[in-house]
Amino acid sequence: MRNPATLPATKFLFALVLFAPACSAPRGEPLPDDGAAQDPAALEEVRALQPGDYLRPPQGERGEAGVLRFEGLSGETLDLTGITLRGMPAGGDLDRAEGYGIVLVDCEDVTLKGATLSGYRGCVVLRDCRGVTLEGLTFDGWFAERLHSTQAAEDPTDWLRPHENDRGEWLANYGAAISASDCKDLTVRGCRGRHGQNGILLTRVRGAEVYDNDFSFLSGWGLGLFRSSENTISHNAFDYCVRGYSHGVYSRGQDSAGILMFEGCKDNVVAFNSATHGGDGIFVFAGQDLVEGRALERGEGDPGGCDRNVFYGNDLRFSPANGIEVTFSARNLIAGNDLSGCFQHGVWGGYSRETLIHGNTIDDCNGAGITIEHGQENVINQNVLRRNNRGVELYWDPDPGLVDGPLGKQRDTASRDTWVLGNLFENNTQDLVVEKTTGLVVFNNVWDHDQPRAPYLDELRAEGRPTGEDTLRAWLADRTGTLPAGRFSDVSLRAWEGRYPPLLEELGVPQPPVVPGTLAVRAEDRGLATGDRSTIVMGEWGPWDYRSGEPKPEPVLPGGLLQDAAWDATWFRWDEASSDPRRDAGVWRALAADPLVEKHVRGLAGPWVDEDVHATVGNDHFGLIARTRVSLDGGAYRLEVTSDDGVRVLVDGEVAFEDWTWHAPTRGEARLELEAGSHEFTVEYFQIDGATALLVELFSAD
Repeated sequence: MRNPATLPATKFLFALVLFAPACSAPRGEPLPDDGAAQDPAALEEVRALQPGDYLRPPQGERGEAGVLRFEGLSGETLDLTGITLRGMPAGGDLDRAEGYGIVLVDCEDVTLKGATLSGYRGCVVLRDCRGVTLEGLTFDGWFAERLHSTQAAEDPTDWLRPHENDRGEWLANYGAAISASDCKDLTVRGCRGRHGQNGILLTRVRGAEVYDNDFSFLSGWGLGLFRSSENTISHNAFDYCVRGYSHGVYSRGQDSAGILMFEGCKDNVVAFNSATHGGDGIFVFAGQDLVEGRALERGEGDPGGCDRNVFYGNDLRFSPANGIEVTFSARNLIAGNDLSGCFQHGVWGGYSRETLIHGNTIDDCNGAGITIEHGQENVINQNVLRRNNRGVELYWDPDPGLVDGPLGKQRDTASRDTWVLGNLFENNTQDLVVEKTTGLVVFNNVWDHDQPRAPYLDELRAEGRPTGEDTLRAWLADRTGTLPAGRFSDVSLRAWEGRYPPLLEELGVPQPPVVPGTLAVRAEDRGLATGDRSTIVMGEWGPWDYRSGEPKPEPVLPGGLLQDAAWDATWFRWDEASSDPRRDAGVWRALAADPLVEKHVRGLAGPWVDEDVHATVGNDHFGLIARTRVSLDGGAYRLEVTSDDGVRVLVDGEVAFEDWTWHAPTRGEARLELEAGSHEFTVEYFQIDGATALLVELFSAD
């Protein structure tokens, strides 16, 4: 990078490629093929541009020279109010958008404002800039991948891969309205985007302020940070940044998120944002340097994770996955957020350390309000947890890839020394589920149930000394003597000794941070409609913006030739100890004689078919056997099967397709030769835990 102090303020590179309104003749001469020319008068020419709609493709290799390119510009304002730049005609397929729109390189104290951009892979791209302000920019229709998942079944090819970005993979693979790399003191305010995959991407950015922006209804990330620290993200809307969801059928997220933070993002303040209905509301992952041991291989030792971040006062409701996921990281504050209505967890804190989870509202989560596996010295304090399947879940489990891998060589991976203090637990199915955990302190909580239930205790003991069960129960009970509902297995307790945990004593009661911006946190307070996860409707390019009046996407009907087949379906419960289908399918199959649900259904899309079945069957350890007969012409057919977990498809009693394993969403196919006439199709399916997928489709192969 050049030292800007050595450059005259007027020296810069500028590219203007046949720049004129689409309805008029071009002004000026085309620039060279590299898309850049040195011209002291170019800035004045830009300022003289008339408002209009300009259709101009980007220049240079892969279009990365852009349409407007400034290098070394200092102390200038580029006001493009009323000017629209399009890289391709409006309404084109978003996955055909290529190249960059406006490019700023090595610029300082520059303000870009007012423009509308569309039809580029990267609409505004900044590199090596300082003190740049992006203000009042509008983005409508930039790069997005075409989604292959349907309302009936997930396609695993739609999953994002955010783990690599040191070489600019995020922008290259997934595009962005705004991308800034290696920048300092950036300001992004008052910008808005719709109809794209990613909103704002910050890579190795420090000291940015991002506020009063709205990048909602996107198919990737509203805001993504990579190796970016000491930034303030406040009063933004990143709602409905989601993919991989079909209400009542499957709930994935596919690593989409309202706000994404990967690879050593530290000391950021994320406060008073709305990131509802995102794959995750906020998704934080320490990074491959730690988890895969890359820093260790380079001789750098433990690099830390995404540490010491503040997540305060955000609205993170109704996520198909987690309200906030913060993993492999330390000393983060999660306070005052609304994490209700999430499908999996309000907070997922796997392998986290010294995390303070304080004063959050977590209601109506299908999974757990707060789950932490392999965590140490975390404090769960003064939260409200109501009507969740599990209020708080803490555990250690065999996880050889991590425990015995590079992470375990650098970190303690035990589940230990968690404090659960002063929380309100109200009408959760289970309040506390704790397994293989030591040093647990439970004090001053309220266990409020319509029908109180005692916990199941299996190897519950006091830390370091023999103690009777009556004493242990007293340590768990609230002031009225009520015990938590739930389960304790191989757990040691520590008594409350009148002293708060060191982390809480050090940090004190969290206070609202002082941050820029005025955008109201909750959509309701902005006069916008909101609702539960049923308002997430996915189309070919991303989520439907139902608030805009756009037409609702037409559903893609699944099944092919089995689309209208009438199935006799039976759902039943099994357990891994006595009836694991992978060990003895016959024992497992016999459990169908004692079903949870029997139903005659039209079409078999998803493992539950409908919400009523889902509510009865639950999410884990269930089986499904379904049969139908269809009349077919003789010939060749293609059987396509998407599953998570095990599936077996029999045609006329013979196995035609099988993936009888515990696996992530997987698509497979088989070729069939069938005679004309009636054929019986049988589907056997088992779910262990986690995510789900089931779709069986038949197509003519001729």
